[in-house]
Amino acid sequence: MNMKLIKYCCFGFLISVQAMNAVYAQDTLRTDLKQDSLRLTNYPSSSVSIAGKLYGLGKVSIMDHGNIGASAFLMIQGVSSINLNSSPIIYIDGIPMRFSSSYPAFLSNFEHDRLGFLNPNDIASIEVISNGLDLPIIGGKGSAGGLNIKTERGEFGGTKVDVQVRGGITPANYSVPRLDAQGMKTYLWSRFEEEGMGVDELNNHPIFSNTNPMYNQQTDWLDLIRQQGIYQDYHVKLKGGDGDANYLFSVGYTDKNGTIKNNNFDRVGIRFNLDYTITPKVSIYNNLSYTNTSAKYHEQGFNYDIHPLYIASAKAPFLGTNFFTSSGEVGKSLAAVDTLGFSNPLALVNNLQNKNQFNRIDGVMGVNWAISDTWKLFSDLSVSYFNLSEKQYRPALGIVPDTYMIRQNSKRSSSEFLLNWQAGISKWGELNPDLNYNLQLSTAVETFEERSIFGRKVNAGTDDFETLSQGVVDSASNNKFRSNLMTLVGKADLNWKDWIYVIGYLNMQGSSNFSSKSRWKLYPGILTKFHVLGDNNHRQLDLELGYNRTGNHELRGFYHYGQYYPVIYFGYGGTYLGNIANPDLKPELVDNYHVKAYLALFENKLRLSAGYYLKRTNGLITQNISNNNEQNRGLLFENAGSLENKGIEIELNTDIIRKDNFKWGLSIAVNTLDNKVLSLPNGSIVQTMGAYSGIAKEGEEIGSFYGYKVLGVFDNAASINLKRSDGTDYKPGDYIMEDINKDGKISNLDKQVIGSPLPKMFGYLSTSLQHEEWGLSALFNYSYGSEIYNAFKQQMHAMDTYANQDPAVMNRWLSEEKPGNGLSRAVLNDPSSNSTQSSLWVEDGSFIKLKYITLDYNFKIAESNTYLKGLKLYGTVENLLTITKYSGFDPEINGLNNPMFRQIDFGASPMGRTFLIGLKASF
Repeated sequence: MNMKLIKYCCFGFLISVQAMNAVYAQDTLRTDLKQDSLRLTNYPSSSVSIAGKLYGLGKVSIMDHGNIGASAFLMIQGVSSINLNSSPIIYIDGIPMRFSSSYPAFLSNFEHDRLGFLNPNDIASIEVISNGLDLPIIGGKGSAGGLNIKTERGEFGGTKVDVQVRGGITPANYSVPRLDAQGMKTYLWSRFEEEGMGVDELNNHPIFSNTNPMYNQQTDWLDLIRQQGIYQDYHVKLKGGDGDANYLFSVGYTDKNGTIKNNNFDRVGIRFNLDYTITPKVSIYNNLSYTNTSAKYHEQGFNYDIHPLYIASAKAPFLGTNFFTSSGEVGKSLAAVDTLGFSNPLALVNNLQNKNQFNRIDGVMGVNWAISDTWKLFSDLSVSYFNLSEKQYRPALGIVPDTYMIRQNSKRSSSEFLLNWQAGISKWGELNPDLNYNLQLSTAVETFEERSIFGRKVNAGTDDFETLSQGVVDSASNNKFRSNLMTLVGKADLNWKDWIYVIGYLNMQGSSNFSSKSRWKLYPGILTKFHVLGDNNHRQLDLELGYNRTGNHELRGFYHYGQYYPVIYFGYGGTYLGNIANPDLKPELVDNYHVKAYLALFENKLRLSAGYYLKRTNGLITQNISNNNEQNRGLLFENAGSLENKGIEIELNTDIIRKDNFKWGLSIAVNTLDNKVLSLPNGSIVQTMGAYSGIAKEGEEIGSFYGYKVLGVFDNAASINLKRSDGTDYKPGDYIMEDINKDGKISNLDKQVIGSPLPKMFGYLSTSLQHEEWGLSALFNYSYGSEIYNAFKQQMHAMDTYANQDPAVMNRWLSEEKPGNGLSRAVLNDPSSNSTQSSLWVEDGSFIKLKYITLDYNFKIAESNTYLKGLKLYGTVENLLTITKYSGFDPEINGLNNPMFRQIDFGASPMGRTFLIGLKASF
């Protein structure tokens, strides 16, 4: 069937029924089981996505950053996969979506913020889906947990209009330790001298001339590319209803500029929700939303040739921004790539273009029918479509070439289409006066299609052509992925005297991502809950014990088929075997166990929950590297391997003072995580991104940093007792690497685990005070035990090029008499690999941060004022205080959601201290 026809028919059907906002929350299958829910308190955030609202969720590990338009890092109860998608699934009013994109961006270490389309002002609640017991229909999507986000809906009463305006600034007050103009000349003099340049040659070198204006500038490159970040947000919401219909309409505009020039994000969104009662027994719910976002961004990953922050730090400050004429006058054009081989930072932020345009439309229509007092029928249909257009323009002036590509124009257009239908029936009643039951049967059918078209042309005649109409075709691709999913769920609840609850379900789910013999899997679950104190209004004690199974079927390679891929061989087209068929390949399965206690005392003023969880993944999808055929080795994917996550989750909420004119509350969350790879029959898995590697190894945490352990520096020739991997001797001043296999040679066999990115403990502490019209609230978040690989700091100490460096390099190893402070010798192109990934650059990433502090004032409105119903003025400071030992910009870093490459700090712009002021008026 034609997919375009299906799309148009579905959208036409939804729109014709009315504009809408459907809520799967009304589906009883999704609301019986209590979930941890975010109580949306007054922490106004400058985050353009929902990331700013997640710091108050105890079970969620969240890392945001200052790279505007890039995705935050999100984790729930650890990491459950190595090669498949390991990010939580997101439900927005019942529509499922992946948190991370399946296509990499044009820039390294950059993931588009797929939740940037959702305006945080439209959110009513966010619920944590830890496992299948929180959402039985999740099945093979639930290995990494998820979030169930519900937007606001209309309510009974006259029309209420809320208008909110807020804005803020983020000063760009971060800096990078680096040599000044004279200091760098001194450094380069010593470098050239060490490399054999004589005194006369040095004196005649133009860099050291005191009269040549080209080499006697005082340029603060970092200051030239930075700017004060500006944030503005406008939101209008109308909501109301009568006895039959409740409605909500909202429109919002958000614009945010980062602290690097030409890094910005803007969003325009519209949402309309409707709930309508047709008869006392039949009601419908509808929604329609549309969002357009656009963003401009820069390289902030491992491609340091075009990394603005790095180049601004590494560029010689004695050079100028514009070219110099032969007469020594400053020209109008930007300076080209300099004599030391570095780009012009102004060319990177002003002329190198990376931008995207995002359009998304979502619609849902559902019906609830109370057939009788004990029977209920429900059904809904949801459609989601989005298109992402990405463009990159890389001119030649002032920018180092990318190998043979002097100029580049790239474009990719990708889209996703999701059609989801579900229906179910429920029956409740009494087996006897002491025993109640609730039975449910439901089914869901989902079809998903993803398309991508990419093209790149290179080496156009001039920098004037910012289109694909000029240049030589370098690469082009057209990708398409389609999958179907069918789910059947049976669920039964039993309640005995309100003392004992037993909930059991069975989910049978089939995914077209696998062969017909392996695609259907069972995902069962059972929960037993004891109300120890029974029905008591003053105190409560619940004990809970549960087991369930979830899975991961996010496999996109169709590895159950044998596959041949195209290749160019000596100018001719050909194919090669890229995958050996494995029809027995099946989804990864995760067994979840938990025990939990909930205590409420003092008329619910103190609420404490404490639990322990264990998640064990079996059947990890890995590559078989033991094939005896060398040519086919690694081409077979199979289920081989297991890992586990376990930890404790504690959350305390107290109303310390609860009076009419004064309230004081306190909340604390403590979460621990112990992640370990249990078995990998096919051997350790090493993945590499640029020059950096992560490893999954038996007995270690997923994504551990993988490199060499540095023991010191060879002080002199007599102390050298190791050889390089090519068999040649190390030199005095080289780093001493630990020789793991004791063969006297440092090679890949001597790499080891040198750190772990996963936290051992994380959580938050929040407090709020309310005295009459005044309110004060604050939230601290913390992370303990994680480590960060400081790649940016490593670059500023590498000494393998003629880049500006950290002043610490002035005390590097120079000779046996001047052994320095522990840094290696400086040598061009680094023949001894001193700047390779090593333990030197692993740092403690623990921190405590005052994330938000807000002061607000609610103006008293006279009862006679029939127009203005409420007026609130507030001010917020974000990231006011950070306590950490980490030496980088910020321990919350820009990273990937890929479990193998987390917590690698390439020097992305930090979030910074942000000052917000806002006004909310209700009419």
